[in-house]
Amino acid sequence: MSRNWVMSAISPQAVTNDTSHKPVQHFPPSDAVGEVCPSSNDIDLQRKDKRTLSLSLHKNSFQVVKAVLVRCIFFVSAAPYKLSPCPLYTVMDCRVKHSLALLGHINKMKEMHELTDVVLVAEGVSFPCHRLVLSAFSPYFKVMFTCGLQECSKREVILQDATPDSLSVILSYMYSSELLLSNANVQSVSTAAFLLQMDDVFKNCQKYMVDHMDASNCVGVYHYAKLLGAEDLAERAKKYLYQHFAEVCLHEEILEVDSHQLLALISSDDLNVSREESVLDVVLRWVNYDRNPRAEHALELLKQVRLVLVSPDFLREALKRNTALLCNSQCYSMITEALEFAQKAGLPRSLHLRYGMETTDLLLCIGNNGLGIKSRHGSYADFSFCYAPTTKRTYFMNSPRYGEALGSVCAGVVMENNDVVVAGEAGALRLSRQKSRNVEICRYHIKSRGCWEKLCSAEYREMYALGTLETNLYLLGGQMKLKNQYVVTNCVQKFSMEGTQWRSSPPLPIPLACHAAVTLKNKLYVLGGWTPQTDRPDDEPDRLSHRLFEFDPVKDKWTERASMTYSKYRCSTAAVNGEIYVLGGIGCLGADHGQARRCLDNVEIYNPDGDFWREGPPLPSPLLSLRTNATNAGVVEGKLYVCGAYNGADRHEVITKDILELDPWDNQWNVVAHGVLMHDSYDVCLVAKLNPRDLIPPPTDLLEQ
Repeated sequence: MSRNWVMSAISPQAVTNDTSHKPVQHFPPSDAVGEVCPSSNDIDLQRKDKRTLSLSLHKNSFQVVKAVLVRCIFFVSAAPYKLSPCPLYTVMDCRVKHSLALLGHINKMKEMHELTDVVLVAEGVSFPCHRLVLSAFSPYFKVMFTCGLQECSKREVILQDATPDSLSVILSYMYSSELLLSNANVQSVSTAAFLLQMDDVFKNCQKYMVDHMDASNCVGVYHYAKLLGAEDLAERAKKYLYQHFAEVCLHEEILEVDSHQLLALISSDDLNVSREESVLDVVLRWVNYDRNPRAEHALELLKQVRLVLVSPDFLREALKRNTALLCNSQCYSMITEALEFAQKAGLPRSLHLRYGMETTDLLLCIGNNGLGIKSRHGSYADFSFCYAPTTKRTYFMNSPRYGEALGSVCAGVVMENNDVVVAGEAGALRLSRQKSRNVEICRYHIKSRGCWEKLCSAEYREMYALGTLETNLYLLGGQMKLKNQYVVTNCVQKFSMEGTQWRSSPPLPIPLACHAAVTLKNKLYVLGGWTPQTDRPDDEPDRLSHRLFEFDPVKDKWTERASMTYSKYRCSTAAVNGEIYVLGGIGCLGADHGQARRCLDNVEIYNPDGDFWREGPPLPSPLLSLRTNATNAGVVEGKLYVCGAYNGADRHEVITKDILELDPWDNQWNVVAHGVLMHDSYDVCLVAKLNPRDLIPPPTDLLEQ
């Protein structure tokens, strides 16, 4: 049967003249396609299909539908198809099913070489296709097939800059919506997508490269993105390359770049390296990788290495093992001059350090009372005070209260991987949207330069302590509301940073609130605070504690150790050179039996090896921590620092904005910073390694004062 015969047999006139049938209702050929709906039974099937649908749809699928329906007319010779009304919530289901069905049919036609009207050829491999589909997804093909070029009439179109694998992946995306990317093909697919002006595929390729970027491929991704003009991808790859430069240097990819590319890289101040030896080593390895043609570039590369920052021993060893340096008199002179300079004290003032060399231990006074500091540049109310003891410089970081991450901070720790974690309560705005109050745990994103993210939540309690061991957080004791009564608890919960849930841990030996927690030698110590008393019903319900408890995660057990001389709370704690220092607070001598309490200037030092306490150098004056259960002290390079405190018992007194330093070898307190640009109050003092470049500089008008 011929094709013309078939078309005439089902022509509109033939159907209309047949009196045994009612007029046929045709499918709409344009924008109304999406509103053609199946029967109610089919709708149920659609809902089941939707739950298991994992195939992503093209943005251009509906354009293909419209284009195909314009060129094709469907006729029904059987009983008329009665359209059921389509509820609004099923319109998208109708469109999805219709588009998938159309794609499936067109893909089958391509596989069977049915109605194909063009053949794409890449490196001798042929791909029969439909011009309509190619034009719908690629502006490049649309122009080729509609603007009168010779390809309009040609059966074969040869693509010079596409590989068979990349073209196969792109055609699969056009006909089935599947973009099958891998590490092996993503670069060739993105190149082909770029040439064919397929922005969706090109963006997906960029996203794949970002998601799969590591130290072994970031150099290639960076230069490839620069070549194609993909600025966003290039910037992301550049940041990754600079941030992980020390690790990148260990891979062979860095040795395959051109001299001008390596020169631009090592001249940057933004490299995250802590030692300049890493930069010199990669230069020498690059030259030796292909010595004959690369030796002439050794001098210009060596000029970008800050040789005065390289250790003399490393320089001497480099001269011995690298003939490229010995054969070049200028290179040899540069090395010997650096060795001579190393014998002199100090560094040149004009020398710029790399990014990684500026990373240092900072005292972080996290949280504030929201009043800020007085400056014509603003109140700085959303920033927390930071202090670098080694350089005596002031910085600010975003407060966890910024952006309503937390309304108040009650405790904080720094994990062994340098993650800064704080616990507190949600702000008023978030509380209004929550059904219940929780202990909110937030983490500071160092790599994203100042972003606080919610880590997890725990059952609400007050006056708790937060501790850390390895990758675990511990929420210790506190006061909880049970049956409309506040009860001091001994409950301990553990959260693994590698997991998602809190788990129960062995409880404290006694209920405690307002206590302190310190980590030392992979053990957790809890001391001081309040504990309920039942011996004297007529007296106060709580007593101060002078007991010390040690938790061993290996044995998963609490053990009581030697007691402190004073029962106390509102004291600051820190681990210094293998010992625990407990500073100031409010307390009384010995066990608390109701005797008078006072503000303390005492310093007690606990030695865990011998399980004994000794007396340390007293504070210049009695000092109280700013929070009832958070410390105001931190340790940097073996020295103990106290960052502000209440000078006396008056809770409404303005904080003393001085920073005290104790060198354990001198055993004497000194004021190293007076009247610093600290807020009138803050919540907890922590120590973490941060880079000043990622922080906020202080207001210039206050620095001038």
